[in-house]
Amino acid sequence: MWIIFEKSSGWIVYRKKDSKIEILLLKWLNSKKEEEYVIPKWHIETNEIAKETAIREICEEAGFDKKDLEVIKFVTKLNYTFTAWHKPWSPLINKDVYIFLIKYHWDKIPVVQTEERFVGYEWVNINDIPKIFIKFDLKGIVSRSRTYFI
Repeated sequence: MWIIFEKSSGWIVYRKKDSKIEILLLKWLNSKKEEEYVIPKWHIETNEIAKETAIREICEEAGFDKKDLEVIKFVTKLNYTFTAWHKPWSPLINKDVYIFLIKYHWDKIPVVQTEERFVGYEWVNINDIPKIFIKFDLKGIVSRSRTYFI
């Protein structure tokens, strides 16, 4: 059995609008071509730290400008293992994902990367996050970090 270790970095982007806090969720097509909400993440490149990856990914996947983003804090590290059926020999992937809380200081409409299977986005009120299914524990992360949404 093949085991591959990967490190990725992702983000929870939020903005304040009319004294409400909204979190950006991207819509993504999974391998079954079903839409699901995701918090984007990607591989940490060589000579790049996790925080830099998070910022780079926001700019690439949502079309934001780096100067409009403020890293508030590192939130958590997730670890999970899955079988990569789409790869030769179907290896197990053991993945660490570093998640950052990032404030967006602008009103530019996100432009999602369609070549990465993104099909849309939604700004979701922070109070509605518990009602939305996302594969990892976004509800818990947001709940534990509420004091940092400034």
